[in-house]
Amino acid sequence: MKSRILLTLFASLLAGALCAAEALKFTLPEAKKLALEQNPTIAKAQANIEAAMAGIDRARSSYLPTVDLNAGITRLRDAATRPNRDFDNTTQYSLGLSAQWLVFDGFARRFRYLSATLGGDMAIASCDDAKRLLLEQVAYAYYNVLQAQNSMEIAQKDAEFNRQLQDDAQKKKEMGTAKLSEVLNFEYKVHTAEANFINSQRSWRVACVTLGQLLNIQQDTIWECLELEAPGEESAKMEVPQVSMALDYALENRPDLRAARQEVENAELAVKESQAAWYPTVSAFFNYGFERTHSAHFNTHYDRNATYGLKASWNLFDGLNTQANIAQAKANLLVAQKNLENLQEQLEAEIRQNCLALQSAQEVLDKENSLLEIATKIRDLVYEEYIGGTAAITRVNEVQTDLTNTSLARSNAWIAVLNAIETLSASTGSILK
Repeated sequence: MKSRILLTLFASLLAGALCAAEALKFTLPEAKKLALEQNPTIAKAQANIEAAMAGIDRARSSYLPTVDLNAGITRLRDAATRPNRDFDNTTQYSLGLSAQWLVFDGFARRFRYLSATLGGDMAIASCDDAKRLLLEQVAYAYYNVLQAQNSMEIAQKDAEFNRQLQDDAQKKKEMGTAKLSEVLNFEYKVHTAEANFINSQRSWRVACVTLGQLLNIQQDTIWECLELEAPGEESAKMEVPQVSMALDYALENRPDLRAARQEVENAELAVKESQAAWYPTVSAFFNYGFERTHSAHFNTHYDRNATYGLKASWNLFDGLNTQANIAQAKANLLVAQKNLENLQEQLEAEIRQNCLALQSAQEVLDKENSLLEIATKIRDLVYEEYIGGTAAITRVNEVQTDLTNTSLARSNAWIAVLNAIETLSASTGSILK
């Protein structure tokens, strides 16, 4: 009696009993959308984009002149020219504007601006890659919840079947046609199924917490409020793409690969920027202001000063600092190029593996579907034979165990196909669509 009450409670949890709060109902696309909106990882990546955009504005500002307002009071006490060593006190007042405008710096300013622009593109690519990885994690967590739910349901059916056999055996025992060992056998099977249910329930709760963390839902006993819609059987029938087509798509759309290419371009700009030190710099200047001794009441005719002109400087020797900077920039360029090559090689191997994994998972699922159908028929036939008295109890135990194991294997195979589809989509970048 207690086991029936306990199993009824478990069944209510499996059905997604509502807690005090409103139920959280999701399909996988809805869960992915919510994760993109609420996950702090994406918020951090978007903040990096804003920082990169500010860096572009800062680099652009170097094309504009700088203007300063200057004011000062200088007190001079000089005893060097006094015969009796008395101090000669002088106060100097000044007020004016000064402007500087960099006209030419060997194109270093231009390369810095292009580098900042690439930095913005790289931040966007990094954000897209964070989304790609997050969507894959959400799908994996989502399917883990469904897998645990399937295991709970299979354990529940196993317990119900053995409980029915236990009741039948108890009736036969009371009629004198069955032994106590037969009743205890099915009672043992019921308790085993309930234990399996508890283990699956624990995995289910952990999976719900993991999914809630990815969705940034902080809620106690989230498993009591979470209701996930399982995809249809047709969702596992995705046609495996050709490796060449999947690879071409990935080379064009994978955000981390795009960021790696931009890293190479950025390193090339860094080489050109370091080489700009070989050229002279030319700047324009303009100063306008007033200076007067002993008084801050300036006279526009006598105290006014105005200077303007061009200034050029050309460094002839800097202790080989420029050569060292160029060598370092070229080394960084080589590193970026090798990283891009390695990423492309890893990407090709990853896509080949994921295509094979999807094909293999689908083949396994087809076999498990057939095995489940056969195991169900065998169990039903043996059950009828047992009821009719022509099958032994050991045979009933065997076929029921086979059916339970086959059901679990079929559930795992179905989830494996769904995960393989998401993994392949993430490796090509199509998951971002």
